[in-house]
Amino acid sequence: MDLVRQLKTALSSGTLLLGQNQTSDACATGDAELVIFAANCPQEFIDDLTSRHPDVPMHRVNMVNRDLGAACAKPFHISTICVIDAGNSDLLSLQPNLD
Repeated sequence: MDLVRQLKTALSSGTLLLGQNQTSDACATGDAELVIFAANCPQEFIDDLTSRHPDVPMHRVNMVNRDLGAACAKPFHISTICVIDAGNSDLLSLQPNLD
């Protein structure tokens, strides 16, 4: 899967939330369909989120937060993306890969 292309498709046709605070809020309200973490997202945040919301699929990508921000065409680093609506993308086909 071309993650960059899928992210751009989801940004234009679906609903993605960027950042740890918005992701935490979406998980708490039950809106999160998938959470994507950058390779260098703080482990403490990942552990906390997975323990509080074990029912939400979570996937860590091999891109650091700087590259994830660039893939989303944003001028800032992004460590966490929450998929609310994947739109026309295949993001929801990403398998959970956190141990």
